[in-house]
Amino acid sequence: MISTELFKHKFIAAKKKSDFLMIVLHGRGDSIRPFYSFDEELNIPEMNYLLLNAPRKFLDGYTWYGEPPYQAQGVMKIREKLFDLLNDLENQGWKSENIFLFGFSQGCLISADIGLNYPRKLGGVVGISGYFNFYPRWKNNLSSDAKRTPWLFTHGHQDDILPLEETKYGVDKLKTAGLKVEWVEMDKDHTLKDEEYPIIRKWVREKLTDLRKN
Repeated sequence: MISTELFKHKFIAAKKKSDFLMIVLHGRGDSIRPFYSFDEELNIPEMNYLLLNAPRKFLDGYTWYGEPPYQAQGVMKIREKLFDLLNDLENQGWKSENIFLFGFSQGCLISADIGLNYPRKLGGVVGISGYFNFYPRWKNNLSSDAKRTPWLFTHGHQDDILPLEETKYGVDKLKTAGLKVEWVEMDKDHTLKDEEYPIIRKWVREKLTDLRKN
């Protein structure tokens, strides 16, 4: 189990006892509810899941940060809160290198921000139909441990909310910084499709195999 008062959350235990954990971040206006069966859909028996609700109410759900020009300040606040969560998890026995971040849309931006700024290696960052908020001198702030975190991004050619070209531009910036990024373009709109689960599953299992070797 996981204990935290930082976020409203739901913990889903792995079907096989393990030390691997995936933190799941929803999109704007959404909540943890659509992810209640995420463990079954992703089908990685050795993965534990921690579903987080964003702290701010928005429509029928929640949002991680406000709209521009308040976006940058909001992302910074969530970064601090998630850093506190990661530190709490470490104190509870969860090693950072065994923790994966999964984010959809707005949750992808937050996952990417943590991956870029957390000073330790994470198990991996998975971003679905998302985008980035690059702060000035972000490359200079990358720690050597953070550069070892692997990344996977998927995006759709029919996405009319976050254009694929803009996200791909951000992904290319990550690659030029020396980060290990896998990029998958799909025939989809702004959503998480059933056919993405095998792609994510294969990638995560490869990273789990690597972690077991170390």
